[in-house]
Amino acid sequence: MSLIIPPITNRLLLCLVFSTVVLFSFYGLTLNSIKNDHYPMESYTRCLVSVHQALDSLAIPWFLTFGSALMYWRSNNFLSNDMDIGIFYRDLKARNFNDKIFVSTMKEKFNFTLRNHYGEMNHGKEWSFACPKSNVPIDVFVFYPFMESKTKSSAYWSATYNGLCNKMKYKKCRWKFRKFNLVSFEMLNKTFSIVPIEFIVERYGENYRKPKQYGYFESLNILPNLIEEYDVNITNSKQ
Repeated sequence: MSLIIPPITNRLLLCLVFSTVVLFSFYGLTLNSIKNDHYPMESYTRCLVSVHQALDSLAIPWFLTFGSALMYWRSNNFLSNDMDIGIFYRDLKARNFNDKIFVSTMKEKFNFTLRNHYGEMNHGKEWSFACPKSNVPIDVFVFYPFMESKTKSSAYWSATYNGLCNKMKYKKCRWKFRKFNLVSFEMLNKTFSIVPIEFIVERYGENYRKPKQYGYFESLNILPNLIEEYDVNITNSKQ
């Protein structure tokens, strides 16, 4: 005996399919691009919108960088274990933001949770926040002009910490980058900025599209453009 589906069920099914298509079209993603073991699309997208609201209201230009930008250029989504944000030091300085003002504003006005922070505002600052509600981790890296470059081959540097970085003279790893122009894209009726593909190639290599399995501490020995400025006293004491 064949099963006869009432007309109302057909209409309901069509509405469901249509709603699903609209949802994925709205986010600009596909079924294959939203798998993430830690944070689902909804949480990550909500976090991205929260960052946009906070930093734009503070009139601080910002951009997606590192792992978040890698995911965008590799697979047209941003889903990863955390979110990487870049801010130019010149923009923070122009707005007269110091560390205390920036952190207190993010915490008290926009409900971000401060997880950790490193460095000084004028040299290698990095903040780690958690997004309100979704708790997606956000790492905010400040990009500084690379004044030491005599060949002008590098224009910016930013810092990371711990592990191998403790052996450096500044107790941080400084990474140098060529000058780059940010790229814009539209999503959720908002405009976002992101580092260009050239930045990704410089950071992760020509085969950036191929996923690689390594953690942060392993990456310190793998990724290029580390400024090798080992502390001579630390090096000699361990020989």
